[in-house]
Amino acid sequence: MDSRKNEKRLAEVIADFVVRREFEALPPETVEKAKEFALDVIGCMIGASKRPQINILTEVLKAEGGNSRSSVVAHGFKISMMNAALLNGTAGHALDFDDDHREGTMHPSVAVFPAVLAVGENRGVTGKEFLLSYILGLEVMIRIGESFLGKSYYQGFHPTGTCGVFGAAASCAKVMGFDVERTKYALGIAGSFASGTQECTGEGAWQKPLQAGHPAMGGVLAASLAEKRFIGAGTVFDGPNGLIRAFSFKDQFDYGRITETLGKKWEMKDTSIKMYACCRFCGPVFDCALDLYRQGVRSNNVKRIVAKVGDFSIKMLCNPVEQKLKPVTHVDAQFSLPWAIATAICKNKGGVDEFGTESLKDAQVLAMAEKVAWEFDPAAEAMYPRAYPSTLIAELNDGRILQAHVDYPKGDPENPATKTEIISKFHSLTGSHLDKAKREKIIDTVNRLDELVNIAELADLMR
Repeated sequence: MDSRKNEKRLAEVIADFVVRREFEALPPETVEKAKEFALDVIGCMIGASKRPQINILTEVLKAEGGNSRSSVVAHGFKISMMNAALLNGTAGHALDFDDDHREGTMHPSVAVFPAVLAVGENRGVTGKEFLLSYILGLEVMIRIGESFLGKSYYQGFHPTGTCGVFGAAASCAKVMGFDVERTKYALGIAGSFASGTQECTGEGAWQKPLQAGHPAMGGVLAASLAEKRFIGAGTVFDGPNGLIRAFSFKDQFDYGRITETLGKKWEMKDTSIKMYACCRFCGPVFDCALDLYRQGVRSNNVKRIVAKVGDFSIKMLCNPVEQKLKPVTHVDAQFSLPWAIATAICKNKGGVDEFGTESLKDAQVLAMAEKVAWEFDPAAEAMYPRAYPSTLIAELNDGRILQAHVDYPKGDPENPATKTEIISKFHSLTGSHLDKAKREKIIDTVNRLDELVNIAELADLMR
C-alpha cells in the first residue's frame, strides 16, 4: 500500500524547490562553499586526466565520435554533452580525492559539476546561473542520500552512483530553464539511471569512478529527454516501488530528510574537502595515525596498533584481510585501513603518490601494516553517519601506550580545510599538468564565478 498517495509527491516538491529558487536568495556562504568545491573537483579532474583508466575511457569515447559540444577537462577537445559529463565525472573520482558528504554518504561534486558544466557551457549560461544550478543539484543529491540514514551501504549500494543522477538531473533542469513539470519528468527519468554497488572496488577494479561519471551522464540525458516532454515518473522516489524503498536497508529510510528544512537549511555547505587520497572512511584513522606520529610513534618503535572503528569501516576497509595488508592495485590501497595507518606512520602524509601503484612494494609500509589490528567500537557505530569516529591505540616496544581519537578529520565542516590548504591541494594535483600561470588563472576564474558573463570562460581554461 502506498502511504503517500494523498500527499504531494517528493519529485514534485523537489522540482518546485529547484524551479523557484533564485541566485539572489542563496545564502552567501553556500556560494562561497560552492566555489571551494568547484576548485577542488577541477583539481581532481585535471590530476587524474592522464591515469590509465581515463586514457582508456577517452579512447573509447573519442572512437564513438559525435557532436563536439562540451569540453573534456585537460584533454584539449570537445565531445558530446553526455560523454563530456561521463568522462569528466569519471576523471574527478579516479583519485578518490574529491569532496564527500558524511550524512549523505556520498561524493557530491563529481556527479553534479560535470553535468551542469557540460550543459552550461553548451548553452552559454552566466556564472550565476551555473552556480545556482550546481548548488541546487548538490542539495538535491545530498538530501536524497540522507534519506537512507547511512544504511544504503549495508544493502550494497554506492550512493554516489544511485543518488548522484538526481542531483545531476536537477542541476541540468535548472540550467536549461525548465518549469516544474519538466523538472519532475527529469527526476523521474533519472530514476532509470540510478545504479552502482559497493562491489565496484572488488579485486582492485577501476570502475568506482564510473559510478560518478555515469550519474553525471545520466543527468544530462534525463534532462535532455525531459526538455522535449518525455514523461518521467513523478512517483520515482516514494511510489510503492520507488527508489528509496527499493535501495534502502531493511526499509530503514526517512522521506522527511529530503523535504524538512528544504530551502532553509543548506546541507550542501556541510560537504567535506578530502585531505587524503583514499576512502572517506580512512580519513579519521589517517588523522589519528598522524597524531600518533606527532607523539613519536614510528615503524621501528611500535609493537602494535589497534584501530577502534564502526562496523562499516571494518566491512569496507579490513576485508579480505590479505588484500588489505598487501594491496595489489592503488584501489586496494585506497580502501585499506592498515595501509592508511601504516602510510601515515611511515610517510607522515597521504597524497596521491602514497596510495599509488608505485608505493605498494614499500617494505617499510608493508611491515608496518602487519602490525595493525582492528576491532568494532559500539560508540563509533552509534555516531554514524553524523560522524565517523576512530580511535587508535599504539603499544610501543618499550611498553608505553599512546592513544589518538578523532570524531571529525581534517576537511570536515567542524574541522575545515582552509582556503590556503584547498589552493595548495589544487596546485599539488595540477602542477605536473599545467604551468603556474594557467593554474592561477583557473583559481582566479573560479573565485569570480558569479561575475562571469559566460561559463565557457572557465570551460575554455580547463579544456
